[in-house]
Amino acid sequence: MKKIWILAASLVLLFSACRRDADYVPYIGESDQLAYSNYTEQFEFLWKAISTGYVFWDVDTTDWDAAYERFLPKFQEFDRIVESGGTIPTEDLAQVYRQMMGGMKDHHMLVAIRNLHPDPADFQILYVQPGSDEVSSRDYYYESASQEQSRMNEFLNQIAWEYTVLTHETCTTYVAELGTTVTYHYCLFELPDGRKIPYLWQTVAAITPVMREGGEGAELIDHWLRAIVETPRSELAGVILDNRANRGGYQDDLDYLVGSFLNQRTEIIRTRYKEGPGRLEYSAWTPYYLFPNPTYHRDLTAENIPYVVLCDINSVSMGEIEPFVIKGVLPTAHIIGERTYGGTGPLQPATSINLHYGGPFGDQSMRGHHYVYTSSFEALINGQVQEGIGIVPDEIILRKDHDGDLLPQLAAAIQYIQNSPHQ
Repeated sequence: MKKIWILAASLVLLFSACRRDADYVPYIGESDQLAYSNYTEQFEFLWKAISTGYVFWDVDTTDWDAAYERFLPKFQEFDRIVESGGTIPTEDLAQVYRQMMGGMKDHHMLVAIRNLHPDPADFQILYVQPGSDEVSSRDYYYESASQEQSRMNEFLNQIAWEYTVLTHETCTTYVAELGTTVTYHYCLFELPDGRKIPYLWQTVAAITPVMREGGEGAELIDHWLRAIVETPRSELAGVILDNRANRGGYQDDLDYLVGSFLNQRTEIIRTRYKEGPGRLEYSAWTPYYLFPNPTYHRDLTAENIPYVVLCDINSVSMGEIEPFVIKGVLPTAHIIGERTYGGTGPLQPATSINLHYGGPFGDQSMRGHHYVYTSSFEALINGQVQEGIGIVPDEIILRKDHDGDLLPQLAAAIQYIQNSPHQ
Protein backbone atom coordinates (compact mmCIF):
# COMPACT_ATOMS: atom_id res chain seq x y z
CA MET A 1 0.00 0.00 0.00
CA LYS A 2 1.33 3.42 -0.96
CA LYS A 3 2.26 5.79 1.83
CA ILE A 4 1.85 9.54 1.55
CA TRP A 5 3.98 11.73 3.73
CA ILE A 6 0.76 17.62 2.92
CA LEU A 7 8.60 1.71 16.27
CA ALA A 8 9.53 -3.56 18.35
CA ALA A 9 8.75 -4.03 22.00
CA SER A 10 5.13 -4.63 23.02
CA LEU A 11 3.83 -3.13 26.22
CA VAL A 12 0.22 -2.54 27.17
CA LEU A 13 0.24 0.34 29.66
CA LEU A 14 -1.89 -0.02 32.77
CA PHE A 15 -4.14 2.91 33.62
CA SER A 16 -3.69 4.74 36.90
CA ALA A 17 -5.83 3.34 39.70
CA CYS A 18 -6.89 6.82 40.77
CA ARG A 19 -8.36 7.71 37.39
CA ARG A 20 -11.93 6.92 36.53
CA ASP A 21 -11.56 4.78 33.42
CA ALA A 22 -14.03 2.93 31.22
CA ASP A 23 -13.33 -0.33 29.45
CA TYR A 24 -10.94 -0.07 26.55
CA VAL A 25 -12.35 1.98 23.69
CA PRO A 26 -11.10 0.47 20.40
CA TYR A 27 -9.48 2.77 17.89
CA ILE A 28 -12.26 4.39 15.95
CA GLY A 29 -10.98 4.58 12.41
CA GLU A 30 -13.25 6.60 10.17
CA SER A 31 -16.25 6.70 12.52
CA ASP A 32 -17.14 10.05 14.03
CA GLN A 33 -18.35 8.68 17.39
CA LEU A 34 -21.04 11.22 18.24
CA ALA A 35 -21.91 9.49 21.50
CA TYR A 36 -20.48 12.18 23.76
CA SER A 37 -22.81 14.92 24.89
CA ASN A 38 -20.68 17.08 27.17
CA TYR A 39 -17.12 18.40 27.46
CA THR A 40 -15.99 15.71 29.88
CA GLU A 41 -17.08 12.89 27.55
CA GLN A 42 -15.54 14.69 24.59
CA PHE A 43 -12.21 15.05 26.40
CA GLU A 44 -12.19 11.42 27.58
CA PHE A 45 -13.03 10.10 24.14
CA LEU A 46 -10.27 12.09 22.43
CA TRP A 47 -7.76 11.28 25.18
CA LYS A 48 -8.37 7.54 24.80
CA ALA A 49 -8.38 7.60 20.99
CA ILE A 50 -5.06 9.48 20.89
CA SER A 51 -3.65 7.23 23.61
CA THR A 52 -4.35 4.26 21.33
CA GLY A 53 -3.67 5.69 17.86
CA TYR A 54 -0.69 8.00 18.31
CA VAL A 55 2.47 6.41 16.85
CA PHE A 56 5.22 8.39 18.59
CA TRP A 57 4.84 7.36 22.22
CA ASP A 58 8.33 5.82 22.22
CA VAL A 59 9.97 9.19 21.48
CA ASP A 60 7.36 11.65 22.77
CA THR A 61 8.03 13.00 26.27
CA THR A 62 4.43 14.10 26.90
CA ASP A 63 3.11 12.54 30.11
CA TRP A 64 -0.28 11.57 28.73
CA ASP A 65 -1.53 10.07 31.99
CA ALA A 66 -0.59 13.19 33.94
CA ALA A 67 -2.39 15.24 31.26
CA TYR A 68 -5.57 13.31 32.01
CA GLU A 69 -5.37 14.06 35.72
CA ARG A 70 -4.48 17.71 35.17
CA PHE A 71 -7.08 18.62 32.55
CA LEU A 72 -10.10 16.48 33.47
CA PRO A 73 -11.21 18.98 36.16
CA LYS A 74 -11.13 21.82 33.62
CA PHE A 75 -13.61 20.03 31.35
CA GLN A 76 -15.78 19.12 34.31
CA GLU A 77 -15.87 22.82 35.19
CA PHE A 78 -16.95 23.66 31.62
CA ASP A 79 -19.86 21.23 32.05
CA ARG A 80 -20.89 22.89 35.31
CA ILE A 81 -20.94 26.28 33.55
CA VAL A 82 -23.17 24.91 30.79
CA GLU A 83 -25.49 23.23 33.33
CA SER A 84 -25.90 26.67 34.93
CA GLY A 85 -27.02 28.16 31.61
CA GLY A 86 -23.68 29.50 30.42
CA THR A 87 -21.67 29.08 27.25
CA ILE A 88 -17.97 28.32 26.72
CA PRO A 89 -15.84 30.71 24.63
CA THR A 90 -14.17 28.71 21.88
CA GLU A 91 -10.81 30.32 22.60
CA ASP A 92 -11.01 29.23 26.25
CA LEU A 93 -11.65 25.65 25.15
CA ALA A 94 -8.86 25.88 22.58
CA GLN A 95 -6.36 27.08 25.17
CA VAL A 96 -7.00 24.03 27.35
CA TYR A 97 -6.50 21.61 24.44
CA ARG A 98 -3.37 23.49 23.33
CA GLN A 99 -1.91 23.24 26.82
CA MET A 100 -2.71 19.53 26.90
CA MET A 101 -1.28 18.68 23.45
CA GLY A 102 1.20 21.51 22.96
CA GLY A 103 4.40 19.50 23.34
CA MET A 104 3.45 16.50 21.23
CA LYS A 105 6.07 15.36 18.71
CA ASP A 106 3.89 14.67 15.67
CA HIS A 107 4.43 17.67 13.40
CA HIS A 108 1.69 16.46 11.05
CA MET A 109 -0.85 16.59 13.84
CA LEU A 110 -3.94 18.76 13.39
CA VAL A 111 -6.79 18.40 15.86
CA ALA A 112 -10.12 20.00 14.93
CA ILE A 113 -12.80 20.01 17.65
CA ARG A 114 -16.33 21.39 17.57
CA ASN A 115 -17.25 23.50 20.58
CA LEU A 116 -20.39 21.87 21.99
CA HIS A 117 -21.81 25.01 23.64
CA PRO A 118 -20.32 28.21 22.16
CA ASP A 119 -21.85 31.65 22.20
CA PRO A 120 -23.98 31.99 19.01
CA ALA A 121 -21.61 34.67 17.67
CA ASP A 122 -18.46 32.68 18.47
CA PHE A 123 -16.43 30.39 16.23
CA GLN A 124 -17.69 26.83 16.58
CA ILE A 125 -14.54 24.89 15.64
CA LEU A 126 -11.13 25.13 17.29
CA TYR A 127 -7.80 23.89 15.93
CA VAL A 128 -4.72 22.56 17.68
CA GLN A 129 -1.43 22.22 15.76
CA PRO A 130 1.46 21.33 18.09
CA GLY A 131 3.99 21.23 15.24
CA SER A 132 3.04 24.65 13.90
CA ASP A 133 3.31 26.13 17.40
CA GLU A 134 6.77 24.61 17.88
CA VAL A 135 8.04 25.76 14.49
CA SER A 136 6.82 29.33 15.02
CA SER A 137 8.77 29.46 18.30
CA ARG A 138 12.15 28.79 16.61
CA ASP A 139 14.57 31.70 16.60
CA TYR A 140 14.98 31.57 12.81
CA TYR A 141 11.24 31.50 12.08
CA TYR A 142 9.80 33.98 9.61
CA GLU A 143 6.44 34.45 8.00
CA SER A 144 6.54 32.64 4.66
CA ALA A 145 5.69 34.80 1.67
CA SER A 146 2.42 33.64 0.15
CA GLN A 147 3.69 34.08 -3.41
CA GLU A 148 7.26 32.81 -3.09
CA GLN A 149 7.27 31.04 -6.44
CA SER A 150 6.06 34.14 -8.26
CA ARG A 151 9.37 35.78 -7.27
CA MET A 152 11.33 33.25 -9.32
CA ASN A 153 11.79 35.57 -12.32
CA GLU A 154 12.93 38.37 -10.00
CA PHE A 155 15.82 36.49 -8.48
CA LEU A 156 16.70 34.79 -11.77
CA ASN A 157 17.20 38.27 -13.19
CA GLN A 158 19.45 39.09 -10.25
CA ILE A 159 21.54 35.96 -10.50
CA ALA A 160 21.88 36.25 -14.28
CA TRP A 161 24.47 39.00 -13.80
CA GLU A 162 26.92 36.25 -12.78
CA TYR A 163 25.41 33.05 -14.21
CA THR A 164 23.66 32.56 -17.53
CA VAL A 165 20.12 31.18 -17.45
CA LEU A 166 19.97 29.07 -20.60
CA THR A 167 16.51 27.69 -19.93
CA HIS A 168 13.64 28.66 -17.65
CA GLU A 169 10.38 26.70 -17.82
CA THR A 170 7.59 27.05 -15.30
CA CYS A 171 4.16 25.52 -14.90
CA THR A 172 1.42 25.18 -12.31
CA THR A 173 -0.83 22.15 -12.49
CA TYR A 174 -3.65 20.74 -10.41
CA VAL A 175 -2.95 17.26 -9.00
CA ALA A 176 -6.30 15.55 -8.53
CA GLU A 177 -4.90 12.70 -6.40
CA LEU A 178 -3.63 15.20 -3.80
CA GLY A 179 -6.37 17.77 -4.27
CA THR A 180 -3.85 20.59 -4.63
CA THR A 181 -1.76 22.47 -7.17
CA VAL A 182 1.98 22.12 -7.67
CA THR A 183 4.31 24.68 -9.21
CA TYR A 184 7.52 23.68 -10.97
CA HIS A 185 10.45 25.77 -12.12
CA TYR A 186 13.11 24.17 -14.30
CA CYS A 187 16.25 26.15 -15.05
CA LEU A 188 19.46 25.29 -16.81
CA PHE A 189 22.20 27.50 -15.40
CA GLU A 190 25.52 27.96 -17.19
CA LEU A 191 28.67 28.76 -15.24
CA PRO A 192 31.31 31.15 -16.65
CA ASP A 193 33.39 28.11 -17.69
CA GLY A 194 30.49 26.77 -19.80
CA ARG A 195 29.46 23.92 -17.50
CA LYS A 196 25.77 23.50 -16.76
CA ILE A 197 23.57 22.97 -13.67
CA PRO A 198 20.03 21.55 -14.13
CA TYR A 199 17.77 23.00 -11.40
CA LEU A 200 14.24 21.99 -10.32
CA TRP A 201 12.00 23.74 -7.78
CA GLN A 202 8.91 21.80 -6.74
CA THR A 203 6.33 23.11 -4.26
CA VAL A 204 4.73 19.68 -3.67
CA ALA A 205 6.22 16.18 -3.90
CA ALA A 206 3.92 15.17 -6.75
CA ILE A 207 6.22 13.97 -9.51
CA THR A 208 4.65 10.48 -9.49
CA PRO A 209 1.05 11.51 -10.30
CA VAL A 210 2.18 14.33 -12.59
CA MET A 211 4.26 11.91 -14.68
CA ARG A 212 1.30 9.51 -14.82
CA GLU A 213 -1.02 12.24 -16.05
CA GLY A 214 1.44 13.66 -18.61
CA GLY A 215 1.15 17.15 -20.00
CA GLU A 216 3.24 20.27 -19.39
CA GLY A 217 4.29 19.31 -15.86
CA ALA A 218 5.56 15.89 -16.94
CA GLU A 219 7.46 17.47 -19.83
CA LEU A 220 9.16 19.94 -17.51
CA ILE A 221 10.27 17.17 -15.09
CA ASP A 222 11.47 15.10 -18.05
CA HIS A 223 13.57 18.04 -19.28
CA TRP A 224 15.26 18.33 -15.86
CA LEU A 225 15.97 14.61 -15.59
CA ARG A 226 17.21 14.31 -19.17
CA ALA A 227 19.48 17.30 -18.71
CA ILE A 228 21.04 15.44 -15.77
CA VAL A 229 21.43 12.02 -17.39
CA GLU A 230 22.30 13.13 -20.96
CA THR A 231 24.64 16.11 -20.49
CA PRO A 232 28.26 14.99 -21.06
CA ARG A 233 30.35 14.80 -17.90
CA SER A 234 32.69 17.53 -19.08
CA GLU A 235 29.68 19.87 -19.39
CA LEU A 236 27.73 18.88 -16.24
CA ALA A 237 28.86 20.77 -13.12
CA GLY A 238 26.18 19.47 -10.76
CA VAL A 239 22.48 19.15 -9.95
CA ILE A 240 20.13 21.26 -7.78
CA LEU A 241 16.80 20.17 -6.31
CA ASP A 242 14.96 23.00 -4.55
CA ASN A 243 12.54 21.81 -1.88
CA ARG A 244 12.01 25.10 -0.12
CA ALA A 245 8.36 25.55 0.94
CA ASN A 246 7.66 22.00 -0.30
CA ARG A 247 4.52 20.79 1.49
CA GLY A 248 5.08 17.05 0.96
CA GLY A 249 3.39 14.35 -1.06
CA TYR A 250 4.36 10.97 -2.54
CA GLN A 251 7.17 8.73 -1.33
CA ASP A 252 7.28 7.16 -4.82
CA ASP A 253 8.82 10.41 -6.06
CA LEU A 254 12.07 9.03 -4.66
CA ASP A 255 12.12 6.66 -7.66
CA TYR A 256 12.89 9.74 -9.77
CA LEU A 257 14.85 11.93 -7.36
CA VAL A 258 17.09 9.16 -5.96
CA GLY A 259 16.46 5.99 -7.98
CA SER A 260 17.64 7.79 -11.12
CA PHE A 261 21.10 8.03 -9.57
CA LEU A 262 21.52 4.58 -7.99
CA ASN A 263 23.29 1.59 -9.48
CA GLN A 264 21.83 -1.07 -7.19
CA ARG A 265 18.91 -1.80 -4.88
CA THR A 266 19.28 0.39 -1.78
CA GLU A 267 17.41 0.50 1.52
CA ILE A 268 16.49 4.11 2.23
CA ILE A 269 14.04 4.10 5.12
CA ARG A 270 12.17 1.90 7.58
CA THR A 271 8.66 2.33 8.91
CA ARG A 272 6.47 0.72 11.52
CA TYR A 273 2.90 1.17 12.72
CA LYS A 274 0.72 0.49 15.75
CA GLU A 275 -0.54 -3.10 15.64
CA GLY A 276 -2.34 -3.09 18.98
CA PRO A 277 -4.06 -0.74 21.46
CA GLY A 278 -1.12 -0.45 23.84
CA ARG A 279 0.94 2.68 23.38
CA LEU A 280 4.08 0.70 22.57
CA GLU A 281 2.50 -2.14 20.59
CA TYR A 282 4.35 -1.75 17.32
CA SER A 283 4.85 -3.84 14.24
CA ALA A 284 8.35 -4.83 13.20
CA TRP A 285 10.33 -2.28 11.20
CA THR A 286 9.66 -2.70 7.48
CA PRO A 287 12.43 -1.61 5.10
CA TYR A 288 11.67 0.40 1.99
CA TYR A 289 13.97 -0.14 -0.98
CA LEU A 290 14.73 1.92 -4.04
CA PHE A 291 15.81 0.44 -7.34
CA PRO A 292 17.62 2.07 -10.25
CA ASN A 293 15.17 3.95 -12.43
CA PRO A 294 14.93 2.17 -15.82
CA THR A 295 13.99 5.35 -17.72
CA TYR A 296 16.42 7.87 -16.26
CA HIS A 297 19.79 6.73 -14.99
CA ARG A 298 23.17 8.21 -14.16
CA ASP A 299 25.56 7.15 -11.40
CA LEU A 300 26.31 10.55 -9.83
CA THR A 301 28.55 8.94 -7.22
CA ALA A 302 30.78 7.16 -9.72
CA GLU A 303 31.19 10.38 -11.71
CA ASN A 304 31.66 12.63 -8.64
CA ILE A 305 28.77 14.90 -9.64
CA PRO A 306 27.53 17.16 -6.79
CA TYR A 307 23.83 16.95 -5.94
CA VAL A 308 22.71 19.97 -3.89
CA VAL A 309 19.29 20.10 -2.20
CA LEU A 310 17.80 23.33 -0.86
CA CYS A 311 15.37 23.16 2.06
CA ASP A 312 13.97 25.58 4.61
CA ILE A 313 11.77 25.75 7.68
CA ASN A 314 8.73 25.27 5.45
CA SER A 315 10.00 22.03 3.88
CA VAL A 316 7.55 19.54 5.34
CA SER A 317 6.97 15.79 5.21
CA MET A 318 8.25 14.41 1.87
CA GLY A 319 9.64 17.89 1.29
CA GLU A 320 12.18 17.08 4.00
CA ILE A 321 12.27 13.27 3.64
CA GLU A 322 13.72 13.70 0.15
CA PRO A 323 16.79 15.67 1.34
CA PHE A 324 17.24 13.10 4.16
CA VAL A 325 17.28 10.20 1.73
CA ILE A 326 19.38 11.94 -0.92
CA LYS A 327 22.00 12.79 1.70
CA GLY A 328 21.84 9.32 3.21
CA VAL A 329 22.53 7.31 0.05
CA LEU A 330 24.44 9.63 -2.30
CA PRO A 331 27.96 10.55 -1.14
CA THR A 332 28.11 13.65 -3.37
CA ALA A 333 24.93 15.16 -1.88
CA HIS A 334 25.06 18.46 -0.01
CA ILE A 335 22.15 20.15 1.83
CA ILE A 336 21.86 23.95 2.08
CA GLY A 337 19.28 26.08 3.89
CA GLU A 338 17.48 25.77 7.23
CA ARG A 339 16.52 23.04 9.65
CA THR A 340 13.28 21.69 8.25
CA TYR A 341 9.80 21.48 9.74
CA GLY A 342 10.06 18.02 11.35
CA GLY A 343 6.97 16.17 10.08
CA THR A 344 8.50 12.87 8.96
CA GLY A 345 5.80 10.30 9.76
CA PRO A 346 4.07 8.84 6.67
CA LEU A 347 0.30 9.00 6.42
CA GLN A 348 -2.40 6.91 4.83
CA PRO A 349 -5.94 8.07 4.11
CA ALA A 350 -8.71 7.37 6.60
CA THR A 351 -10.02 4.62 4.32
CA SER A 352 -6.97 2.56 5.37
CA ILE A 353 -7.34 3.13 9.10
CA ASN A 354 -8.79 -0.26 9.98
CA LEU A 355 -5.56 -1.92 8.85
CA HIS A 356 -3.75 -0.73 11.98
CA TYR A 357 -4.12 1.31 15.17
CA GLY A 358 -2.79 4.65 13.99
CA GLY A 359 -3.48 7.56 11.71
CA PRO A 360 -6.23 10.11 11.02
CA PHE A 361 -9.70 9.58 12.47
CA GLY A 362 -13.00 11.44 12.68
CA ASP A 363 -14.88 13.47 10.09
CA GLN A 364 -12.54 15.59 7.97
CA SER A 365 -15.45 17.68 6.72
CA MET A 366 -16.25 18.55 10.37
CA ARG A 367 -19.92 17.87 9.91
CA GLY A 368 -19.43 15.90 13.12
CA HIS A 369 -17.65 16.86 16.32
CA HIS A 370 -13.96 16.16 15.71
CA TYR A 371 -11.21 15.32 13.27
CA VAL A 372 -7.68 14.25 14.24
CA TYR A 373 -5.01 14.23 11.53
CA THR A 374 -1.96 12.34 12.73
CA SER A 375 0.80 10.16 11.31
CA SER A 376 -0.03 6.55 10.42
CA PHE A 377 3.58 5.33 10.65
CA GLU A 378 6.81 6.08 12.43
CA ALA A 379 9.81 6.51 10.14
CA LEU A 380 13.41 5.53 10.80
CA ILE A 381 15.60 7.62 8.53
CA ASN A 382 19.37 7.15 8.50
CA GLY A 383 18.93 5.16 11.73
CA GLN A 384 17.03 7.89 13.61
CA VAL A 385 13.45 9.00 14.30
CA GLN A 386 13.52 12.67 13.28
CA GLU A 387 9.91 13.54 14.13
CA GLY A 388 9.71 17.06 15.53
CA ILE A 389 13.35 17.70 14.62
CA GLY A 390 13.72 17.64 10.85
CA ILE A 391 16.92 17.73 8.83
CA VAL A 392 19.84 19.97 9.74
CA PRO A 393 21.60 21.17 6.55
CA ASP A 394 25.31 20.77 5.91
CA GLU A 395 25.43 24.50 5.26
CA ILE A 396 23.00 26.71 7.20
CA ILE A 397 21.87 29.89 5.50
CA LEU A 398 18.86 31.53 7.16
CA ARG A 399 16.40 33.50 5.12
CA LYS A 400 15.60 35.49 8.24
CA ASP A 401 19.13 36.92 8.03
CA HIS A 402 18.41 38.12 4.49
CA ASP A 403 14.93 39.66 4.98
CA GLY A 404 13.31 36.53 3.57
CA ASP A 405 15.22 36.78 0.29
CA LEU A 406 15.36 33.54 -1.73
CA LEU A 407 18.52 34.41 -3.61
CA PRO A 408 21.32 33.80 -1.03
CA GLN A 409 20.49 30.10 -0.58
CA LEU A 410 20.32 29.48 -4.33
CA ALA A 411 23.52 31.46 -4.91
CA ALA A 412 25.24 29.35 -2.23
CA ALA A 413 24.13 26.17 -4.02
CA ILE A 414 25.59 27.32 -7.33
CA GLN A 415 28.79 28.48 -5.66
CA TYR A 416 29.15 25.16 -3.84
CA ILE A 417 28.90 23.27 -7.12
CA GLN A 418 31.29 25.68 -8.81
CA ASN A 419 33.89 25.08 -6.08
CA SER A 420 32.87 21.53 -5.14
CA PRO A 421 35.48 18.97 -4.03
CA HIS A 422 33.53 16.44 -6.13
CA GLN A 423 34.99 17.74 -9.40
